[in-house]
Amino acid sequence: MDLNDVRGRFHKSIKPFTAFLIRHGIRPNVVTSASLIFMIPASYFLLNHEDELFISLFMVVAFLDALDGAVAENENAKTKFGAFYDAFTDRIIEGILYLCIAMAYENLMPLSFVTLILSYMVSYTAAWHKELKKIGVGKRAYRLIVFIIAFLMHQLFYGLLIISILAAITIAQRLYYVVRNYKEL
Repeated sequence: MDLNDVRGRFHKSIKPFTAFLIRHGIRPNVVTSASLIFMIPASYFLLNHEDELFISLFMVVAFLDALDGAVAENENAKTKFGAFYDAFTDRIIEGILYLCIAMAYENLMPLSFVTLILSYMVSYTAAWHKELKKIGVGKRAYRLIVFIIAFLMHQLFYGLLIISILAAITIAQRLYYVVRNYKEL
């Protein structure tokens, strides 16, 4: 199943909720800001090994990350600033997440930083050409799902390893696409 199909179904299924938010003055950027705000206590709980509280709040963060795009799309509220702000906030949240993992689990520090760098590179490649966002097996939504499942199974090492591998494959797929389609290289 393609992530875009899932995304489209999700957006359609919550259209009444997104309309409610817009009617009450809650714009997509407010939802984006809320995800960042929820990440602050989530990171505190991660650092203090309060796993249930962390993962509960982190799932709220992930839901809000999906919701902001749904609000923007469903309610015709897309803006260039909103797209920038959403991507910018996503990078901050990823940075906080992997930094906190490195601090809370010292044995995972090197892998956490590798995962962070590869995740950032996936985003960086897409920043150059919007079409690249559609390419690759390690899109952000998949990486978040892998992280949540690995955390719930108490298998952070393997989760970070899988995320790193997916990100590296995605980077390679995007580089291949660029080399194949832009002959001036």
